[in-house]
Amino acid sequence: MKNKTKFIKYFIILLLILIVTVISIDVIIDFFKDISDSFNRTVIVEKRYILFFKGLKSTLLISFLSIVFGTLLGFILFLLQKSKIKVLNILSYIIVRFLQGVPVTVLLLTFYFGIFGDISIEPILVAIIAFSIYFSAYVSEIVKGAFLSINRTQIDSAYALGFTKLQTVRYIIIPQVLSYVIPVYKNESVSLIKSTSIAGYISVIELTKATDIIRNRTYEAFFPLIFTALIYFIICYAFCKLLDLVYKKINPRVVKKS
Repeated sequence: MKNKTKFIKYFIILLLILIVTVISIDVIIDFFKDISDSFNRTVIVEKRYILFFKGLKSTLLISFLSIVFGTLLGFILFLLQKSKIKVLNILSYIIVRFLQGVPVTVLLLTFYFGIFGDISIEPILVAIIAFSIYFSAYVSEIVKGAFLSINRTQIDSAYALGFTKLQTVRYIIIPQVLSYVIPVYKNESVSLIKSTSIAGYISVIELTKATDIIRNRTYEAFFPLIFTALIYFIICYAFCKLLDLVYKKINPRVVKKS
């Protein structure tokens, strides 16, 4: 009797699943057909994928160069803060605080319409300059925090053990600084990559601007935006994985845990 009840219960569940599947099969087919049609209108028709590639190229170029130059500028700002010349310390402090307090959109528009308003210059170059300067303030603070986290006793101990200044920097300071910097640097870099979506305000055809142009042609918003969001996700995910590999190289504790 017990086995019979169990069999009836499983039979009813299986029957319900079968009914739902049969009823939903048309809905599933229609859903995938709509996705296919949207993809065709958004990407294939009129070779709109070329516009996507152009936007992707601009986004990658702005992101990569801004991260590189912003990192270099940020390190220079950090060195100015560490300088024994008081004027340089104050100047660096003011620059960092100002950049942290100004929205990146305002900074970008100020550079394009204000500083470079009367100069013939490519908008993409203005975007790289603005994002690099903006990013440098955060890099400076990240590096500053990393150096402050190092215990002075470790450096003194290294000298006591016979380490030279160069060996101390290479084996004691740099590994600890990088292990602190990379996780925070990764977050700020991803934020910068996503912030490049505002470069369209100054006539740069980056990924979001390309999407907006296609959306105005197809009168369809959902799929182009979802498609663009997926591309941004892939870019940010790949960049994070790259920095994670670097982090594992310089931080043996992460390798042991994994």
